[in-house]
Amino acid sequence: MTTQALLSEVQQLLDCDLGDSALQLAELECRPRLLEKSVPAPERLALLRTYSQCLTALKQYRAALRIITEFISTPVRSQLKPEDLEDVARDIANLRWELNEHDLCLAQLRQIPRSHRTAKDLSRMARCAATIQSPDAPELYAELLKRQPNASEAYTYLNSLRGSAGGWRQQYLPDASSYHDVASLIAARSMMLRLEYQPAAAEFQRLGRRQRGNAQIMAQQATCYYMLNDTRKAQTLYELARSADPSLMQEMGVYSGLLASLNDAYAVYQLGNQLLKIDQTRPEGWVAMARYFLVSGQTQEALAIVWKAQTLAPDYAEAYYAEGAIQMESGCAEEAVEVYLKAHALTRSMLTYRGIVEAYVRCGRYKEAFIYAKELAELMPRHASALAAVGVVLSHSSESYDKATKLLHAALELDPRCTEAISALASLYVSTQQIPAAIALIERHLPENESDDMYTRYADVLTLANELPKAAVNYTAALSLNPNNERAKVGYDRVDRLMNPSVTESENEEDAVDAEQPADVEHLAEDGAGAVDFGYSADEMMDQSMHEFEHSDISDDML
Repeated sequence: MTTQALLSEVQQLLDCDLGDSALQLAELECRPRLLEKSVPAPERLALLRTYSQCLTALKQYRAALRIITEFISTPVRSQLKPEDLEDVARDIANLRWELNEHDLCLAQLRQIPRSHRTAKDLSRMARCAATIQSPDAPELYAELLKRQPNASEAYTYLNSLRGSAGGWRQQYLPDASSYHDVASLIAARSMMLRLEYQPAAAEFQRLGRRQRGNAQIMAQQATCYYMLNDTRKAQTLYELARSADPSLMQEMGVYSGLLASLNDAYAVYQLGNQLLKIDQTRPEGWVAMARYFLVSGQTQEALAIVWKAQTLAPDYAEAYYAEGAIQMESGCAEEAVEVYLKAHALTRSMLTYRGIVEAYVRCGRYKEAFIYAKELAELMPRHASALAAVGVVLSHSSESYDKATKLLHAALELDPRCTEAISALASLYVSTQQIPAAIALIERHLPENESDDMYTRYADVLTLANELPKAAVNYTAALSLNPNNERAKVGYDRVDRLMNPSVTESENEEDAVDAEQPADVEHLAEDGAGAVDFGYSADEMMDQSMHEFEHSDISDDML
């Protein structure tokens, strides 16, 4: 077996999370070749690094460190290029870091010439220096800040020197505007964590004026707009960010979610494919590909791929949020609750709140759904989706229908494109036998919300109204947007049978029009969903979630 084939085979085992098998193969094949002087030095170095990678994957850091130091102490050192020795120094430093030997890690990285140090090298050196309280920590952080003006950790450290025994270290400030930019970036990110997306977007916009063409700033601003349901502006900014930096990975997992929400399977695939070409060790590309399979109706494949993303990055919230959507599509609402909660614990956002509420509602756990919906409404009182979430939960209690209706109307006043409010309000009308009102509602908002789900919902209600030809046209429109929409397929087949009954079945099928309602509409049409104990009265809920509307442009009479 050639060295290249051996290295490839070991890497494949590592990629499949078969670390023990990879190490066994490395022990049998790689280690003996390291001792063969006839093998060229670069080839032996590649074998060494692969062997070390196997040990590191199994957290055998001390053993990996011993193998590397023994190898580099032999005469082979003189046969290696300077850049190869720099890479070895980084490998040793990484192992020292994992072993919490910060002083030795710093000493190892100091062997790399200053002009050859990467931003990652500087970041690790600065952190080690700060950990061991080395006097040159401020200088290292300042050097890092010169290299990356938005390095928030460097700014935070240097800012902490104010008022210390040494006073404010002005000599470490390379450019006052750099710190101003970092302060703005920290403030904007903090606002995003508090779900204050509108001011965060404005802060990113101001920051973008000072740093024109900064792809990361544009991508984060796009995410703010996506959370505010302004998908068009978000998509434009995401694409501008990718044009500015074709290798951009930050926020691309969120962007794939936006494209998936538009059922644009080709765009999701293209994004995922490009991201994987850039870096297969990052989770964003795998998340995008999982969403592609979800949009294509291949949920099992989607699950396998999203689990790969979680393995690569266990703390990447978007991978768990994506799995939640896949589990919901698979009909596994309980599993969806678990992964949505995990995503929420890692990085809470408007999307994680909505996912949790939807999953709890699907499970019939309305009290838990109400708690999260109420919290979202308190955090984002002027956001249509937040009010709609509360309205959706309250709509499942017959005693709260009026309250739910008011909240859903308020959401549509804020944003006529709020699909959750349209769908929930239409379902409320259906459940109270107000079919014409449901039809009028969807017709009024359909031009601004053209999607396969909305066309399907419209066709479902038209079927209840016995407007079968019109229902067939709208089912066809839904399938033209998303050929994998199973509900639209079933609905179209049902309508086709009702419009074209066979001679022997015609009488039975005419009598079965009401019995063959669409599954979701049939469920909503049942009278009396039953009172749900949310732990709060409906009036208390209205006081909490509608407080911001008391002095708004919305009429007080409505409330």
